[in-house]
Amino acid sequence: MQTRRGFAALLGAASLAKGATVPRPAPEYGFEVTGGKQVLLSQYRGKVVMVCFFLTTCPHCKDTARTVEKLYKELGPQGFQPLGVCINDMAKLLTADFNKEQGVTFPCGYAPREGAYNFLQHPIMHQLYMPALVMVDRKGTIIGQYPGGDPIFGANLPQRETNLRKLVTDALASGASPTRKTTKKKAS
Repeated sequence: MQTRRGFAALLGAASLAKGATVPRPAPEYGFEVTGGKQVLLSQYRGKVVMVCFFLTTCPHCKDTARTVEKLYKELGPQGFQPLGVCINDMAKLLTADFNKEQGVTFPCGYAPREGAYNFLQHPIMHQLYMPALVMVDRKGTIIGQYPGGDPIFGANLPQRETNLRKLVTDALASGASPTRKTTKKKAS
């Protein structure tokens, strides 16, 4: 019996190290915005979508929200559509202030953490480093997934903006690039 448990734990660790499958068809995903309106990922088919998962209290999430807003103002007319989802406890009460403080004008709401973890193919029992970003091409395929701590976020804000801008402009230009799977996990 002990050997089976050890083997099961080893398999669980191996699947965690494998990470999310990229590319993959984006499953339907929805969240609520202030006022109770439902936003669905499928509403934005035909656009390059960046789904941003935030914690309303996370400084890196706040910085990323402001950076994504800047890119949205610049690249939105070309077909870039960010969506923000706050998944921390009490997000329903905190999201409106988060949006106001960061100047967010793209749809940014709240959803249960478990649904976000399912969308991200992230085990619920393991910590998810935030923010987490998912790039979806115009056809509805997840072409990139980036947990907090990924080099895409850069060592500083100017580098983060440069990296995220390149990610978006490459996806806009090709409609399906870049394809990348990130499996790095930070030590707890």
